[in-house]
Amino acid sequence: MTTYIYARVSTDGQKLRPQVDYLCGKYDVPVDNLFAENFSGKSLDRPAFVSLCETVKSSDTIIVQDLSRLGRNTTEVLNFIDDMTNRDVSLIVDDLGRIDVTSATGKMVITTLAAVATMQREQILEKQVIGIAKAKEEGKYKGRQQSPETVKKCQRALDLVGNGLSKEESARAVGVGVATLYRYIKSQ
Repeated sequence: MTTYIYARVSTDGQKLRPQVDYLCGKYDVPVDNLFAENFSGKSLDRPAFVSLCETVKSSDTIIVQDLSRLGRNTTEVLNFIDDMTNRDVSLIVDDLGRIDVTSATGKMVITTLAAVATMQREQILEKQVIGIAKAKEEGKYKGRQQSPETVKKCQRALDLVGNGLSKEESARAVGVGVATLYRYIKSQ
């Protein structure tokens, strides 16, 4: 019977440390039993999460701070909970009052909350599309900007193109993707 902590944040602006410190401290779980990552919650196909799933065995427990840390895809989260139930692994969601979501009551609560998490993700994406459309209308949207390092690599690639290499060969030679080089050329 081992207890594991799973912690996740989605963006570079978010910090894992507070989540990790809170859970490891509250549940007295050693750092060796911590699986943490900075990765989007849109899919469960994440390195630390997959590693955790491969590590747990019958009678183990996984603790997460809140449901959204597992993911924002209702179907995948519910399938994961079913998998843990079938493997006799308990899943504790801290902000639900230490409820084991593999129990009958827990499954009912989690189904509702997983649907809400999915809805929230879809609303975020809808707002993003609206914001981008408005910025384009106002001439303020520039799309994703290339880093200064990528710009330098693209400039070197164009020099190589000028010396007779194909765009594909040049991109490969300087270490950028062909699509990145084409985007750079289009932006010039």
